[in-house]
Amino acid sequence: MANVFHVHLNELNELLVEMARRVGDAVEQAGAALLETDVAAAEAVVAADDQVNALQFQVDDRIVELMTQYDPVATDLRFILGAVRISVDLERMGDLAKHVAKSVLLRAPVPVIPDSLRADFAAMGAAAVHLSQKLVTVLEERDHLQASQMGLDDDELDAIQQRIHDQLPSLGYGPQTAVDVALLARFFERFGDHAVRISHQVVYLVTGDVHLDRS
Repeated sequence: MANVFHVHLNELNELLVEMARRVGDAVEQAGAALLETDVAAAEAVVAADDQVNALQFQVDDRIVELMTQYDPVATDLRFILGAVRISVDLERMGDLAKHVAKSVLLRAPVPVIPDSLRADFAAMGAAAVHLSQKLVTVLEERDHLQASQMGLDDDELDAIQQRIHDQLPSLGYGPQTAVDVALLARFFERFGDHAVRISHQVVYLVTGDVHLDRS
């Protein structure tokens, strides 16, 4: 019975890893769609979000199964309860990538971001992809050391968002462009925050230490 239980625990972790891979793919594709005003890519991101949601439902079902059919204790119980929070954050990361894609669709064929901010948003997209790639590794390997350092990677997103906000008053954009830019920067920044929240969960699952959430 114990062996079957741990097989199911591993399957639960695999579902979380798959969610992380999919939201990473989504933010990468959404970032590219934003830079290129690629409607097809943006539509693909929006459509693929249903798959992330479906995986979250599978996670929920597996958690119910583990809690009702077995009697998890200590570390195993911590992981099962942590998986609930992790799946919620992953689902929200997928939603944020979808929001970026929907912004592209809303303004197409006009680019959402002005040329003067392309480099900043390219950097934000790259930083978000890097975070999501590290997140996959952290979840796959329960790498609490790498997890504990993800806040440093998120600092890059925070810095770029602040730089964009600082530039807005002097760039002379109209209200709609300014709002679009501020929202898009916020979407990427929040994507990073959720990745950091998940990394804190992994540290807790592995070590029992509580990370204060600064997001």
